[in-house]
Amino acid sequence: MPRPLDVAAVQESLASFKLDGWLFYDFHHSDPLAYRILGLSSDRMATRRWFYFIPVKGVPSKITHKIEPDMLEQVTGQSLPYSGLHELNARLDSILSGRRRIAMQYSPENAIPYISRVDAGTIETIRKRGVEVVSSADLVQTFEATMNEAQLQTHLEAAKVLRDTVDLTFKEVRRRLLANVPTNEYEIQQFMVSYFEKNNCVFDHAPIVAVNEHSGNPHYGPTPETAFPIRRGDHFLIDLWVKKNVPDSVYADITWTAFLDAAVPAENQKVFDVVTGGRDAAAKFALEALNGGREIMGWEVDDVSRGFIAGKGYGDYFVHRTGHNLSYEVHGNGANIDHFETKDDRRLIPRTAFTIEPGVYLPKFGVRSEIDIYIGPREATITGQPIQTRIEPLLA
Repeated sequence: MPRPLDVAAVQESLASFKLDGWLFYDFHHSDPLAYRILGLSSDRMATRRWFYFIPVKGVPSKITHKIEPDMLEQVTGQSLPYSGLHELNARLDSILSGRRRIAMQYSPENAIPYISRVDAGTIETIRKRGVEVVSSADLVQTFEATMNEAQLQTHLEAAKVLRDTVDLTFKEVRRRLLANVPTNEYEIQQFMVSYFEKNNCVFDHAPIVAVNEHSGNPHYGPTPETAFPIRRGDHFLIDLWVKKNVPDSVYADITWTAFLDAAVPAENQKVFDVVTGGRDAAAKFALEALNGGREIMGWEVDDVSRGFIAGKGYGDYFVHRTGHNLSYEVHGNGANIDHFETKDDRRLIPRTAFTIEPGVYLPKFGVRSEIDIYIGPREATITGQPIQTRIEPLLA
């Protein structure tokens, strides 16, 4: 079950952001963030609109339909039941009276899609009462994407499983090639999945195993029908992510690249050096800033990585953001490392984790190198050591 919400801590944050409250809204499970943050059960019927309002001071309010009065029984507050639209509007008037500025799961111009959960009509309903609606993005990452010590341990354990999987997978591919055992992308993917399961790990999608032009597709996933054979002389990429199969565990996520021969071609090595150069420049910038006490935003880290790769002439082939938040979901709801698909202006805050994973994708092959960074209360560090520093010639 999700951890219970600390209303006092929310109110402290509301005061620091100079907000009059945080208004949650849901219809037919339209806002999964609300269920996670409020600690609500997401498996019950939800056929009517509900609102939950946490004021900066005072007691929260629960607006639920009279045929679903228990929708918010897991949270504290005064109950304000309604049935018809007139009564719903009266309830909203009562909780919003005198409020000037509140947060909702809204992102101006849908800049951060992870946060944009409230429909435009509902935002209009609130605004017509003279209330300014601002994004809850920083509140969401504070109360949904941060991890406690137990959760950090699950992330570190997942990171170790991933690093062991890389070594075992490279060893297995080498064994099969040297023994002339036919294999393909899908079979190696299933080899990795089996190791995840043996180590009590779960995932939302099976890992990426891609050779040659398939590695130039950032989200390629092999199937028995699409899998390429794996042969000597192939360019080989694996992207893998898991979390421990325990409540409230946090993902780890890494990507490694190899070449299936005794030596790496010059072009492959050049692209690898560009990608890891962008990775290392972004990591250096982020770690120095965070450990030096300077607040930075996700887009700033993306700029460093993207600027390095563009400066080497490969900017047009870097077609995604530099990284994403890691949390209960592999693509979590905290700050992303992004000034390409969006401009993520959320701060990188303590007790959150994120990836740095630049890539260059060419018609014949692609390279991505992915690492994870955890921002501790006192120090930010790279987890899942050692990280990749050279393209692996597996048959050397």
